[in-house]
Amino acid sequence: MMQDKDISNYKNQVSTSDTTDEIDLTDILRQLWVKHRFILKVTVVFFLLGLFIALFSPVKYTAHCTVVPQSGKDGASSNLGGLAAMMGVNIGAGAGGGETLSPNVYPQIVKSVPFTHEIMQTPIKVERSEGKEITLYDFYTNKEYQPFNLIGSVKRYTIGLPFLLINAIRGSDMLEEVLPADSVSLLTLSKEEEEVYRTIQNSMQLNLNPKEGYITIDYTFPEAEAAARITDQVRKTLEQYVMAFKSEKMEDNLTFVRQSFDEAQEDFQQKQERLAIFQDANRGLTTASARATEQRLRSEYDIAFTVYNELAKQLEQAKLAVKESKPVLTVIEPVVVPVQKSAPRRSIILVGFTFLGVVFSIGWVFIKPFFAEIAQGVSQSKEAISQ
Repeated sequence: MMQDKDISNYKNQVSTSDTTDEIDLTDILRQLWVKHRFILKVTVVFFLLGLFIALFSPVKYTAHCTVVPQSGKDGASSNLGGLAAMMGVNIGAGAGGGETLSPNVYPQIVKSVPFTHEIMQTPIKVERSEGKEITLYDFYTNKEYQPFNLIGSVKRYTIGLPFLLINAIRGSDMLEEVLPADSVSLLTLSKEEEEVYRTIQNSMQLNLNPKEGYITIDYTFPEAEAAARITDQVRKTLEQYVMAFKSEKMEDNLTFVRQSFDEAQEDFQQKQERLAIFQDANRGLTTASARATEQRLRSEYDIAFTVYNELAKQLEQAKLAVKESKPVLTVIEPVVVPVQKSAPRRSIILVGFTFLGVVFSIGWVFIKPFFAEIAQGVSQSKEAISQ
């Protein structure tokens, strides 16, 4: 009897639990149905906000190109490392003369102020310049060349208004800084140049793919043709920086090889002169010691001549390397004027804002009672304290 009673109680508990779950789910659906007008209104508001942002966000185009950097060395390395070491001449790794910058350094070059300062001077033509070439710096600092940006203006004078006032107050209080005479050569940026620097850095991207061995360069701009021109200029400027480093290494290598060649030439001439003097002085002698001395002097002469001859070849190679100009970035996908807009992505904006409206409205339906209970509890506590 007791077992039958326990089983019956267990079944009742399970049935009550299932009923509670069903009641909870039914209650949730009922609350959503009761507030379906509110959910629909909030969703429509968010949809309209997304539609406004999608329609009035500034149009942007992204141009890109893909390049492959050269390897660290060109392969014209020296062939006399061990032989030169025997003579005390250290020609080292610099004799190759083909060293280039590691691609891992390229992002740091692109982020540098001198590099960005050169990009500022890129000549472009935009719709509002009426066929006249202007610099990228002129575009970013002169509002008459920029397309009207309603979203940016709204954000500037609503969310960004406090920061705008703070910058205006700081600007009026700042005094012009006078640099000392010994710091004239230091690179300085004005306030406008610093803003343009940040804008360019936000618009420019350089991505390394070490596994595949290529680099992509992207630039985002309001007009397609100008975006392509700026992207190509970024590639050319980067190549100039890498070439400058390579040329400097080649010049250093040429100086080093020339110095080693002069030393080897002087040593060779000394060995040659000593051998000739000994042969002239011992022409008629046939002793074993004389022959051994002549053999030793001739061996020294042969070694010095070999080193001198190899360094002469290396000197000519170093001279040719300095004169020779090879591209260090091989273009495998050139810059093309983009046709498709990269921003705004209107469909994604609409879907995102609609989904956000649904989530926000449903969340508010369930969270609002808790806030009401908290507010009621606070008010009751205040009444109890006052009594």
